[in-house]
Amino acid sequence: MGDGVRSVRRFFRRHPTEPPEPSELLPNLRVWLFLLAVGACATAFGWKTVSLTLPMGTVWAMFDEMTLGVRHRWPAGVAALAVGWGGKHLARAAVPGSGSLWDEFCVNALWTVAALVTFVGVSRLRWRRS
Repeated sequence: MGDGVRSVRRFFRRHPTEPPEPSELLPNLRVWLFLLAVGACATAFGWKTVSLTLPMGTVWAMFDEMTLGVRHRWPAGVAALAVGWGGKHLARAAVPGSGSLWDEFCVNALWTVAALVTFVGVSRLRWRRS
């Protein structure tokens, strides 16, 4: 069986003898801070398409952690996206609709950090051996 098939299978199911590790907070926060800096620079220059930098980078970072096989990866991903989606709508309701790029950047920064922290938090829940 090829290595590609094993990596795809590992994404959906882990080997029963492999204990899953929790996701680490610091690497995820480093990714978020990098995306935050890129998004802030692009917002300062007035690039409108960069409002997708933070959300797409955050989803990519969570997807990368999921493919590595962290603990509770599917519930962590679903919970993180739900918290991020809810946080985005709450933040957009709280921020007046001026249409400013900085407003959009701040909303994206808030919901993406909430999603990453939720992902890491759920992946750190206790693992039950079956």
